[in-house]
Amino acid sequence: MDMVKKIGDVIFNVFYYKVALMFFLIPTLLVYCVSFNYKLLFVMLGWGALICAYDFIIRRRFVHARGMLWLIAFMVCFALSVVINFRTGLNLNLSNWAYTAIALLVLYPDSFDKTKERNLKELSILNNIFLGMTTVFSTISLGMYVVLYHYAFEYGDQKYYVGWANNRLFGIYASTGYMITAIALAVAVIQVAVYKSAGKKMKPSYKAFIIITSVLNFFSMCLENAKGAYISLAAFAVIATFFYCGRALVKRGWNEVKANVVSVVAAGLAAVILIGAIYITRPVLSYIPAIYKNMTETVSPENPDEEKEEDMEKVEIDRDIPESYGFFTGRTIIWKFGLQEFMEKPIFGHGPNSHRDIFIVDNYLRHFHNVIVQTLVSVGAVGSVFIFGFFLIAFLFILKHLFKQKKEGSPYYAVAVALFAFLGMLLVNSMAEVTILFITRFAMFMFWMYLGYIQTFFDDDKKGKGTLFLENMDEKLKKVFKQK
Repeated sequence: MDMVKKIGDVIFNVFYYKVALMFFLIPTLLVYCVSFNYKLLFVMLGWGALICAYDFIIRRRFVHARGMLWLIAFMVCFALSVVINFRTGLNLNLSNWAYTAIALLVLYPDSFDKTKERNLKELSILNNIFLGMTTVFSTISLGMYVVLYHYAFEYGDQKYYVGWANNRLFGIYASTGYMITAIALAVAVIQVAVYKSAGKKMKPSYKAFIIITSVLNFFSMCLENAKGAYISLAAFAVIATFFYCGRALVKRGWNEVKANVVSVVAAGLAAVILIGAIYITRPVLSYIPAIYKNMTETVSPENPDEEKEEDMEKVEIDRDIPESYGFFTGRTIIWKFGLQEFMEKPIFGHGPNSHRDIFIVDNYLRHFHNVIVQTLVSVGAVGSVFIFGFFLIAFLFILKHLFKQKKEGSPYYAVAVALFAFLGMLLVNSMAEVTILFITRFAMFMFWMYLGYIQTFFDDDKKGKGTLFLENMDEKLKKVFKQK
């Protein structure tokens, strides 16, 4: 019986599931594993469904999470959309609903009944897994760039590139649109903030690791040439700089208004410096393959007197984008089409996978490259009201407490700011991609996990009406079952 209990504790431990999820999602990042992605994710779907059922029947941890009533209403609308549109992409819609349920009802609420110290430890472990993963992958990708390795293959209706292709670095990642390296840079900052909030000192070897992984991922990001990643990371820098600078100035005795004004200026400068650093670094990196070629080139044994050719021609690193696409690389065309689709079914929408067979711009339409448009098309106006209402309430709550902590000097301020900047970064990216809902990617799971963690670092006993309603309902159900 003890062995069965131990196995059960492992299976139904949400943190173990988070750790396994991070490792299982690694193949979804790699282009060579693209054919195995759905099989691996299906394993995680089954495990997640078990945890979800166990939590609903036994623990009901989700009832304590802030804004859960909004999320439950959204999931109900999502289910109605899937049922109404059962003739279109039913299997994909069902699995998408199930993954969303795991993210919103299991991963997001998990941190609410744990201590701040426990949540800091969990964050540190998750961050290290991601940083370790991207350190290896980005090193391999940069190696491919140095030798200008190129390979392309097709799987299904999609073409995939490995190494250097179309004047951008794909490396071994399945897509530059996943923003993996930019997220890794943000996670490195979160990890430093975790140490600061926990009152720990970093070992010199670990400091070196943080610096090395940041440099590797920064170089990779520069060569990936993804505007969405640059802008999203700039948003992270703006948010983090504003709050960190404001806290430093308040501690020095500045009044709040003056500190906020200076912080806004500092935040703007941080974005300019970051974007400037990216576009200064890119031309420098364009000479690396030529330098490597000259260093490794040998003189022909047939002509020993022949001089080695000094070819220092740089690599072209600017993407070739059709003029008709404009600055948004064709996204405005997709957004316009999405809004037209929404107007056809404005109440409960078409479901998230009703459009996958439509060929638009230069490829099949996997998603609408904007979370607002995607949500409107997928679940209609009713579902959109609930999920956007949740986001509004959650982020107002976080902002309120960040400003409160700035005055009070909370020890958890550093990690709360870093997490908020990270969430803001993913939301900005969601204006050009579909990062936090409807697409089963690591970024979606990270968003909901980290959204749960950040709210636990605020000292606030007040709960929303929705949370109190769910807790009261839970207590009544417990009494009913106990009496029976």
